[in-house]
Amino acid sequence: MAMAASDVAISLVICSSLPVLSVEKFLSPGKHARIEKAVNDLQNILNTSKLLESSTNDGQQSCDCRPCLLDQARHAVDMADKLLLEASRHLKSGKGPLAKIRTLVHFMLPRICIHATIKMALDFVTIVEDLSTHLSQMQDLSQDPLNLDKTAALWNAHRGSVRWDGKVESDIVGREDEVTKLLAQLIGEDGNPDALSLRVISVVGEEAIGKTALVRSVFNRLEIGHSFQCRIWVHVPEEFTMKDLLVEIMKQLAVQELKDLEHKGEENIKEIIHKSLVELRYLVVFDNLRKVEDMDKFMILLADSRRGSRVIITTRIPEIPSPIDPWASPVELNELDTDGRECLLRECGTIADDPGLKARILSKCSGSPPRILLLGGLVVASSDYSAAMVDQLADNATLSDIMSLSYHKLPSLLKPCLLYLCLFPKESVIPIRRLFRLWHAEGWVRASLFTAEECFEELAGRNLVQVVRRRKLSGRPKSCRVPSFIYDFLCEMATRLGLLQIHSNTERTDHSEKSEVSRGGPLWTAKYEDDKREDHQHSGIRLQQLRSYVSFYKKKLGTRLIDMEELLWPLIAKGDCGLLRVLDLEGVYKLRLPDRLGNVLPNLRYLGLRWTALDSIPESVGNMSSLETLDLKYTSVRNLPSSIWKVKSLQHLYMNEVRFDDSTSHCKPSAKNLSNLQTLWGLYIEATKSPMLDVLNEMTRVEKLGLTCSSPVVKDATERISKLTMIRSLKLRSRDLFGQPSDLNLSDLTGLVSLLDLYLLGGLPRGDSLKLLPQNLRILTLSMSGLDDNPMPVLGGFQSLEILNLLGGSYTGKKLICGSGSFPSLRVLKLWKLEGVEDACVHENALRCLEQLEIKNCGVLTSIDSLDRIESLKQIRLIKVKEELATNIKGGLTRKVFIKEEQLIPLLPLGR
Repeated sequence: MAMAASDVAISLVICSSLPVLSVEKFLSPGKHARIEKAVNDLQNILNTSKLLESSTNDGQQSCDCRPCLLDQARHAVDMADKLLLEASRHLKSGKGPLAKIRTLVHFMLPRICIHATIKMALDFVTIVEDLSTHLSQMQDLSQDPLNLDKTAALWNAHRGSVRWDGKVESDIVGREDEVTKLLAQLIGEDGNPDALSLRVISVVGEEAIGKTALVRSVFNRLEIGHSFQCRIWVHVPEEFTMKDLLVEIMKQLAVQELKDLEHKGEENIKEIIHKSLVELRYLVVFDNLRKVEDMDKFMILLADSRRGSRVIITTRIPEIPSPIDPWASPVELNELDTDGRECLLRECGTIADDPGLKARILSKCSGSPPRILLLGGLVVASSDYSAAMVDQLADNATLSDIMSLSYHKLPSLLKPCLLYLCLFPKESVIPIRRLFRLWHAEGWVRASLFTAEECFEELAGRNLVQVVRRRKLSGRPKSCRVPSFIYDFLCEMATRLGLLQIHSNTERTDHSEKSEVSRGGPLWTAKYEDDKREDHQHSGIRLQQLRSYVSFYKKKLGTRLIDMEELLWPLIAKGDCGLLRVLDLEGVYKLRLPDRLGNVLPNLRYLGLRWTALDSIPESVGNMSSLETLDLKYTSVRNLPSSIWKVKSLQHLYMNEVRFDDSTSHCKPSAKNLSNLQTLWGLYIEATKSPMLDVLNEMTRVEKLGLTCSSPVVKDATERISKLTMIRSLKLRSRDLFGQPSDLNLSDLTGLVSLLDLYLLGGLPRGDSLKLLPQNLRILTLSMSGLDDNPMPVLGGFQSLEILNLLGGSYTGKKLICGSGSFPSLRVLKLWKLEGVEDACVHENALRCLEQLEIKNCGVLTSIDSLDRIESLKQIRLIKVKEELATNIKGGLTRKVFIKEEQLIPLLPLGR
């Protein structure tokens, strides 16, 4: 435990010290050198790790040093944040009213500020040196200090050789027989479900044997998606309320009756679910079921419509499904056989051709897939001393033993990133976008250390996190999850270190009161809310020391109001400035923010308000001088205070068609203020003389831009966009005064060689408009374009295009023809609401890489010729099209292609 305390403490201090070193003007050369030396010393301790390893063998030392180290580390982190805040304020004092005060008091005020900053810098130097000295007394430091300017060396000292191999958690090795058995019970050996009965299938095995991974792999298969009209996945917590799970089912059903859920009783919700399911062939998974009586409750919901619906449960208790479906044959998961073990070990990565090492690894794991994956990932990442490391474990080591070893051998600077994952609810799917922003806000991932992508790839390569979904375009991870047994280990570790406090209403996991070792309170707090607790109750949350506050509101819908002024009142009342870095309230419904939010949280770097139904933001947001991410996507905020442009640190701004046309007169954005902006999503420019047009000129580093314009503005806007050479994703919409799509008069965008993803909504008035688009696009979406000439000859020449979406009104002609050799890279083609298209044809060698074809609301389309030529085609989805089209497509195919039909338009009887 001392090792865990030592390296986490040191890592926190190093990550907080590097930004301080960057504000050299507030540090004398002597102090700068002293901080750099102290940080180098700390870095050397991590590199040599003698103290960290030896301290684990001395229980008394562990007991004595852990609280001291964490307290010192917390103190250093506090001082670093306060110093950076003071430096930021001093920089602001150079202009405006404060500059006049300077003149009046003969520079007395800035001198006071400078003296305060110098005193704070001295305090910081002292605390870092004290921590370094304290640790140095227990270990002889290396005489070869690191050079912090050599960032590559700093990262390489803490990285392993393993990387994520691109696979997701559905990859199952050694379980092929179980997969085949489960598929047969779901859809039959011929792929057609038994339409006569609802069946319950149990997947049974001991804890952490791979039940969830097996079922999820089948759940996500292409043939399952085409066989069931509705798929629902419900994780069953150890403690839960029935209403929580009912709401989760309703959300996945996407039913209309989702408002005012807290005013609906359980019986009412059950009735809604029952009526929704009775018309569908559905697949429902209840993951991690523990009690027979719970299964009885769920089965009441599930309508037996004799359509071949299926229910899967994963459980450690074989007896659970028997009373429900006594004819079902459970799928039992046992330890892998010898061949399965070796195959799974190979999936961990390239292990040296050493039969002895392989035998050692397998002897420790007893055929358990999670143990093999963890130990195999660790060995691949630590090849220099892998044999000795494996020998530390006893034969038939427990999963806890292997998890502990894997955690302690993780590069020290990555441990806070891994521990941070337990802020998210257990078994939840975590968006990579959100996780990376949070890591960055905490200061653990930055150019001088390592990127968020590098950190995640290291963790995924070691099998400590699992990728759930990948992005269609890049193949990079889109979402992830932490396996339950890893989550439990991380949660216990973080609470014992005094880092984490969880407030939960149904499953009380708040360990901080009895196990917290640091006197200042936890660094991170997560709050899971439900209907049974008053919104204003924030007991036990100590904001003065808190760095992250993340709240998860499971339902997202209802009428409750959460007043953040109650939470922030201790700071407001004292006029104190909290050191909170992360305030993540994504999904908390109908939030209220205090007017003084920016005044009491000037250190905030991440403010996440997505899906909150918020309608306004306080003017004080401009006082958050360290803010990097402001996420207002999917809110009702339509006017953002222009004070946001004062925040020079802002990197990512997500909005919903926010306009600044009338609000920037007193606070115009400058090039200097926008130099860090990388994402600007949801900007609305209506006036031709809007100052926001000039903003587009200044965003030289922007990579992702979402913009809505009035039609007269488009030409000017795209001329400016054409100079943004780093842009990778652009969504451009044209709207008239009534909110309807209008003309998109584009400028030449062919010079945007970095642009990969383009979405255009609005009319393209010129026949050659498509020739103004960059040729290297990989995703193109057109909507309401009004093209009357077949666009395929032009678009088919885009050699890199992988996904093409022709949405409603994008093409108004009658024939859609893909010429010979066109679209050499296209994988996905969607044709939606092309109401005039009657015929489509694919010429020889066209669309040769096409995998997915989706046709929706093309009501007069009756045939697509030559689809059988496309050997790569795997699936076709037909929604609200004529039965004649479905018949012709199936008749023209001579091989297996999954065809999913929904709400087909029947043929009219003769004579009608």
